[in-house]
Amino acid sequence: MDIEQLKQLQDVDIQIANIYQEKTELEETLQKDEEAYKNAEITVAEFNKNYEQLEAEKKAKEAEIQQTTEMIKRWDARLKEAKSGREYQAFMREINGAKRDISEIENAVLKIMEELEKIDTTRGEEKKKIEEIGQRLQQTSEQSKSRISVLAKQIQDLDLKKNTIAKNITPTMLSMYEQIKKQRHKAIVGVKKSICQGCHVNIPPQLFNEVIMNNRIILCPHCQRILYYVEDTVAAEQKPKRNKKAV
Repeated sequence: MDIEQLKQLQDVDIQIANIYQEKTELEETLQKDEEAYKNAEITVAEFNKNYEQLEAEKKAKEAEIQQTTEMIKRWDARLKEAKSGREYQAFMREINGAKRDISEIENAVLKIMEELEKIDTTRGEEKKKIEEIGQRLQQTSEQSKSRISVLAKQIQDLDLKKNTIAKNITPTMLSMYEQIKKQRHKAIVGVKKSICQGCHVNIPPQLFNEVIMNNRIILCPHCQRILYYVEDTVAAEQKPKRNKKAV
């Protein structure tokens, strides 16, 4: 019978699954930190770009204010030399229009400065995030990668062990085991006190006796797992000992 080999195979499969889960969790955590670090760097680079563009826009507007102020000074000088009321009114319109332009530009500069302040605050937060993630990566990256390498080697060794065990199991039985494992995770379970340890449903007495006899492969009628007998050690210990006959 292949029961013992199947039990050994399942033990190895469970070990592989547990190790693989740990390895996957470490890889995902490491990848998540690395991606978060890269994304934060990209965000900071975008903030830097926006900050530089706004700074350039602010300087251009400040230069525009300076130029308009110089124009107002020139018009003000010409205003004093105006020879007629019409000429005077024309200069005043230019001066007043320029002053309105300056007011609008100054409002635009204030808005840019507010945006710059927001960007600087958010950029500082992202830089702090980069520093925190970087410190965490520095502390855990090498350790995680080393552990992942160890786990990968363990999985490789267990795969070899699994292949060795599988060679001692008939192809039909191995195929049945793999199909049940895909659906139920554990393909082979014990029966203790007539109860399937996989689905916890009672096994009919006649079928339970066949499991004990172990003459053929028995599947649980409810969960379709392969069954093997597990002795009730407590009940066995409580059985009364037979008195030896006097010679």
